[in-house]
Amino acid sequence: MTKSVPTGKLARSRLAGGAMIKAGSKHLSHIARRPFMNSESCIEEKSQLDEQTAEIVFNALSQLRGTALKLAQMLSLDSHLLPQPMRKQLARSCHQVTPLGRPLIRKLFLQEFNRPPEQIFAAFESQAFAAASLGQVHRARSAEGEELAVKLQYPGIDITINSDLQIMRMLVKRTAHAELLLSSLDEIDQRLQEEVNYHQEAEHTEWFSSALQLDQIKIPEVRRDYSTKRIITTTRVSGEHLDQWLCRNPSQAERNHFAQILYDLFVNSFYGLNALHADPNPGNYLFAEDGTLGLIDFGCVRHFSAKFVALMPQLLNAYLEQDASAVLYYYKKLGMIVEDLSTSQQQRFYDDLLKPFGDWLTKPFKAGRFDFSKRNSAYMKEGMETFRQLSQIKKIDNIANEFIYFDRTLFGLYQIFERMEAEVDMEHPWLI
Repeated sequence: MTKSVPTGKLARSRLAGGAMIKAGSKHLSHIARRPFMNSESCIEEKSQLDEQTAEIVFNALSQLRGTALKLAQMLSLDSHLLPQPMRKQLARSCHQVTPLGRPLIRKLFLQEFNRPPEQIFAAFESQAFAAASLGQVHRARSAEGEELAVKLQYPGIDITINSDLQIMRMLVKRTAHAELLLSSLDEIDQRLQEEVNYHQEAEHTEWFSSALQLDQIKIPEVRRDYSTKRIITTTRVSGEHLDQWLCRNPSQAERNHFAQILYDLFVNSFYGLNALHADPNPGNYLFAEDGTLGLIDFGCVRHFSAKFVALMPQLLNAYLEQDASAVLYYYKKLGMIVEDLSTSQQQRFYDDLLKPFGDWLTKPFKAGRFDFSKRNSAYMKEGMETFRQLSQIKKIDNIANEFIYFDRTLFGLYQIFERMEAEVDMEHPWLI
């Protein structure tokens, strides 16, 4: 692809609208033919329609990139809300997007270094080997012979973030939970603004590399001489993305091994470092033959307050003990605003609304070693239903922003564990 990312609100709206019109016309055509088709033909054509619609949507998102494609990554992690063809296409957004062409690559290097890539590196592959929402990654080799990964930011991506979020804010203002949603968008906006600053990503990468003490995690080293605000160069970490790795049909022991590393990474990062690598899309994990897990792309990192980290296990234990007053108390301490209720009202509120969520939330911890295979295939589906019920609670009119990326990371990992069909030891000392 040689065209740059459309940056204007009108241009982006036109592109998205065109995709929806195209998809809608195919759907109407299917409806018109349906009365004249037998059930078998109808099912077959509906399947083809899902495939075609998914391809149309993905092609539009891959051109929009930025916030639009970031949303696609989040949707792809939710394996229960979308048809399989759509999930398959959106999952490509985690590490497969139509790459920028050579002219734009060369232009970016000239803007950042005043030199083309062939004058900077001993070798540089102009074809990207990985591409996602905010940038694409190229293989390169330094003059010293070091194998490198060079991530280039899509031109104009910072402008698209601003315009997309403006559109989203206008939409959510008309919803029943506008205050909650606007607060969430403010948090997402802050993280996205950090993601487009590759100086910030370099600092995150170096900080995690020095602070995280897990031998089974491999983090790339930043090469500052080859990095700017819009280009970041690191050493290349070996390994396969999740889909590639699963195609090799790994053993149950291998599945359990890597899932445990991912969970231990979450626990050690949050409770040990008060921070999370908060972008749990499969493209950010590399499964290596030697049993180590490569952790890449530190654009989205969330640091948490000491108060939030200290109170989270107390909230989880209150749910484990089914203590209604304690659950409400810790939600207040964590920044949730709940109406003052009498003791009997608290218990009724908990029994009717919070207990179903708590029963679902604590199920893996009660099991100790939880099986995320098909035997518990309904677990995340049940979770989506409990979240929908919680969204209707009027007594909660605010949410601590720290919950947004904590929940996104933990439940995003759960979705990956389901795809891996792994068993994970969920008990840790922080659950006391």
